Amino acid sequence: MKIRSYTVLLILSFKIFNFSALAQEKNNPEKCILVFGSHADDVEEIAGGTFAKFIAGGYKGVYVCVMNNLSGNQIEKVPGNWDFIKGKLTGAITNSPQEYQVDALETSQVRQEEAIAAARVFGAEPVFMNFCEPEIWLGRKLIIYGTDEFLRYNPPGRKHVSLATRYSVDVNFVVDLLRKYKPEITIIHTLGGEKLDHGESGYLMYLAFSRAISQKIPVGKLWMARYGWVTDPVATKSGRGAADVKIDIKKFQNVQYEAWDKHVSQNGGNVRRDFLTRHPEYRRDYEDFITVLDNTK
Repeated sequence: MKIRSYTVLLILSFKIFNFSALAQEKNNPEKCILVFGSHADDVEEIAGGTFAKFIAGGYKGVYVCVMNNLSGNQIEKVPGNWDFIKGKLTGAITNSPQEYQVDALETSQVRQEEAIAAARVFGAEPVFMNFCEPEIWLGRKLIIYGTDEFLRYNPPGRKHVSLATRYSVDVNFVVDLLRKYKPEITIIHTLGGEKLDHGESGYLMYLAFSRAISQKIPVGKLWMARYGWVTDPVATKSGRGAADVKIDIKKFQNVQYEAWDKHVSQNGGNVRRDFLTRHPEYRRDYEDFITVLDNTK
């Protein structure tokens, strides 16, 4: 009887230990990297090399487009008809001196297809959050968010990202994204960075990440890319914009550029020749980040 009692106790102890270990495992982040880019092609700009490197190392990649990309495409802006280095129309294909904006819904479709193709190069899962752009084009007419014409057009999508930061329903929408993937690494644009929609996208994730931590969702670290004010002379001199994370991406630049080239409507499909000529700050062997939140400590 004693032997049986000890056996039962041993089995029960083993089961309790297993359940405890399992519960602890579930409370850890997944081996996942999530890049929260404002527009299609922003993932490549802020963290493309890092994204490629982590995915090659066995991480699940989540390629997020925050905005619905309702603007930012022109019919004539194609290789051969547009000089992407000078940012000027050549007219070599269309034989027209005019510029024609692509309408909002077609632009959204084109840029989404480009993002899906880019995510495929990384081996990542694309996610579209569908927050609204601050402007749309109808024919040659620019329509600004909040105007009567914009409201009458009623484009598809959630709130503008700046407004979304004020409402729990939208912050919780991003929390649900974190709950689904439980990323070990999440990367955002510079908070208060070089563009309003970039910085506000970053802030939206910051709010969601903070809320996820408070809800015991197993997320890891939130890294912020370094652009805009954190790299200006004042920040550089004071050290307030100093990076604490530096990722060597030399072996993964080809993957980054191949994915970037899929955004033909934005860069002509040749990042090395066109985009990096105009923006030499992106021609680098390392990507630097600032840790904003760390839930692993």
